[in-house]
Amino acid sequence: MNTRTTAEPYTFAPEWHAERERLGSLEGLWDPSSWRALCKIGVSAGSSCLDVGAGGGSVSRMLADLVGPRGRVVALDSDTGFLERAELPEQVEIRTHDLLSDEPLSETFDLVHARMTLSHLPQREEVLDQLVQLCASGGRVLLSEFDAEGASLAEPGPARDDAERFQRVHDAVVAALARNGCDSRFAHRMPAELAARGLTEIDASPDGELVRGGSAAAEFYRHTFLRLREPILAHTPVDADTFDRVRERLKDPEFVVLSAPLVSVWGKRDESSDAVDRSARRRPGRSAG
Repeated sequence: MNTRTTAEPYTFAPEWHAERERLGSLEGLWDPSSWRALCKIGVSAGSSCLDVGAGGGSVSRMLADLVGPRGRVVALDSDTGFLERAELPEQVEIRTHDLLSDEPLSETFDLVHARMTLSHLPQREEVLDQLVQLCASGGRVLLSEFDAEGASLAEPGPARDDAERFQRVHDAVVAALARNGCDSRFAHRMPAELAARGLTEIDASPDGELVRGGSAAAEFYRHTFLRLREPILAHTPVDADTFDRVRERLKDPEFVVLSAPLVSVWGKRDESSDAVDRSARRRPGRSAG
């Protein structure tokens, strides 16, 4: 996903030399979770879907499989370079669009999906307002976000020191992302945020994976840690030796920790959702007056 503003540049912009490899490892880690969430919702053949912050296009490809040749998928991103090279099915329309600065889209969709997108945006509530408006009556909004505070250490044992080092670097990543406007607790608020916008039939599915050294999951962490090496060393207590040791251990199959979970939350937009007065709506954690 890439959505940027001049005030708060998106942390994982595609200009970084290894960003496509990082995205590929993210897909390897979280695509199975996204597929399970889509299957729970039940995406019908012939549906129209919007994939916001489509990144490398893997979820757009899943959606194309589900909607079939009579359906339509719009893969939306402010930088579509990776999408253009992804050789996506013909029912996927690649569209360059920035929800933060471009004119709002005029159409609606049966499913509006965003994975690991809103938590990175300081303007996440305004963007979520747009996503709900883009969902057709009877359709669903599906949000999936990394619960960065849910990472678990390995079981106690000889490798626990390395697991604790991993946790320290992981926490430093969360701190570095927060400096750029990322909200690591947004996943916890998603059910309330959807309910506040009038969505109904809200449900959720947290999904975690084992991180074994040398796996796709481990590569995702290695790439993400490397991308944030400079701010981690500059602004957190983690030193270079600890940082480099953790990245090295993530290549070792004997090193095992549990990932932070990907939390998927969805809700249905029906006619009552349209009646929610946006100016009077009470937001989670905010007073009405």
